[in-house]
Amino acid sequence: MALFKSLFKKEEPVSTVPPEDFPELFNGMKAEVLTPANALIFVGRIRLLAGNQVDVLGETGGFLPRALYNQRVKLRCFQRDGDTLTLNGTVGPNDPKFWRIEKLESLQSSENRNFFRQNIGVEGQILFASGQKVSCKVLDVSAGGARVLTSKLFHLNSTFQLEASFLPTEDPFTLTCLIKRTSVRAQTASPMKKYEYGCQFVDVPPREQERLLQVVFTLQRKALRARREQ
Repeated sequence: MALFKSLFKKEEPVSTVPPEDFPELFNGMKAEVLTPANALIFVGRIRLLAGNQVDVLGETGGFLPRALYNQRVKLRCFQRDGDTLTLNGTVGPNDPKFWRIEKLESLQSSENRNFFRQNIGVEGQILFASGQKVSCKVLDVSAGGARVLTSKLFHLNSTFQLEASFLPTEDPFTLTCLIKRTSVRAQTASPMKKYEYGCQFVDVPPREQERLLQVVFTLQRKALRARREQ
């Protein structure tokens, strides 16, 4: 009987206390599981465990991809304030419902400050207090910002209001954009210039931040499904 029991690993206790090194983690936190090269594997939610490890459960309730024991992965975790925390880890025990990520380490790079951006190329509008609107194109979007192309010139570190729908089924967002990067795009056979802005979203209400996260995850799942079907 003792030999029979030894074949089964005791279930790790679920914890309400995050690992000591990562107090930002919490139960139900959304997270992307990625390869070390930043290819998205799946999107899920964190379940805290005792010790320097977490479980990541599939968000949609379906079966997860198969994992290799000791496989190196990244976790990009989405905090309540819209920021992210990126961690390295290795895959431990897993099944079709969860992956256990062990030996968590903080990834000390710019990835801790950046979201996974999703190319979309949708039309939008820039709104002004006067009621004027200028058309633009949202080239990509993340839960933390967007890359916007327009004919309107803005200064670095200035702000504007962006109105756009990132999914046909979703109501439009109205988001305050802080310009962090800018570049000029010359148009072939035209004297007109267009300006590309790398923007950070600021002062996003919590409910809209959650809705934005859901939209970005939906876009990522669609992109991942399309890659798998190629």
